[in-house]
Amino acid sequence: MSSDLSTSHAGNGPTTDWQLSRTHTSPQGDIRWDAFGSGPPIVLLHGTPNWSFIWRNVVEHLAPQRRVYVFDWPGFGRSDRFAGQNISWDEQPRRLTELFAHWGLAAPTVVAFDFAPIFALRSHFFEGLDIGALVLADAAVVPPFVTDFSRVARDNMATMRQLPTNIAEGMIAAHLAGTTHRPMAPEVFDGYMAPWRGADGVAAYWRAVAAYDENLAAPLIPRLSRLGVPVRLLWGDHDAWIPPAKAHELAAALAGAQIRFVPDAGHFAPEDNPRSFADEILAFEAELGRDQRE
Repeated sequence: MSSDLSTSHAGNGPTTDWQLSRTHTSPQGDIRWDAFGSGPPIVLLHGTPNWSFIWRNVVEHLAPQRRVYVFDWPGFGRSDRFAGQNISWDEQPRRLTELFAHWGLAAPTVVAFDFAPIFALRSHFFEGLDIGALVLADAAVVPPFVTDFSRVARDNMATMRQLPTNIAEGMIAAHLAGTTHRPMAPEVFDGYMAPWRGADGVAAYWRAVAAYDENLAAPLIPRLSRLGVPVRLLWGDHDAWIPPAKAHELAAALAGAQIRFVPDAGHFAPEDNPRSFADEILAFEAELGRDQRE
């Protein structure tokens, strides 16, 4: 899918052909990114252990009306991944500030999924990132939220790193299998697994898990009630990783931000039901009057 022709795919059904054609060089290596469509800007932030692949079908629905920016965080997907790379939850938010400057964006809508809300909120509160509207999707914000598998892996990282590659791949695959409400098609599942295969991929996966730090989410909670940005919560109605009850906890911390549940969707709501996911984003923007084309 090219950045110039992305909208030509709309309506042709889900695609697993996903490439990012552009590069931004950061202090933590090259960041692969792309932009699709035209209109008011929307920035899509993937979480972990996924990558920008999760947005491919959402982009298809947004790009006819919006300029959609996507990228892979350092350490993920097609961006640089290497031993010693700083992909901490304190460092990653700085990459978002850099990218906004690189793109020349002012107050776009930001859709932050999974752990990415921590990065977006830390960028906003501590780096001065200018966000116009914020969608927090299946959001890991209110601790505890790290899954049991990831917590055990993080706390026993030396052991995890000694596992044979094929055993580690099997564990990662079993973990990813629980992200959707319905089983993924084999080619889709392979897309999610692709960055984590082989010795290098497994090593990158464990580096990502080692960075999980709920302590960096905790300082955000008392600040949420003072967040001066319109917020919408978007949640898979069958999210087994971060259950819908967490959406209500987060809404309470945000002084009653509205929640919209994506039907027939698990934690990977953008995968399970991309059209409903995209429609909710556009409806939120329409409510705010942010649906006028530039």
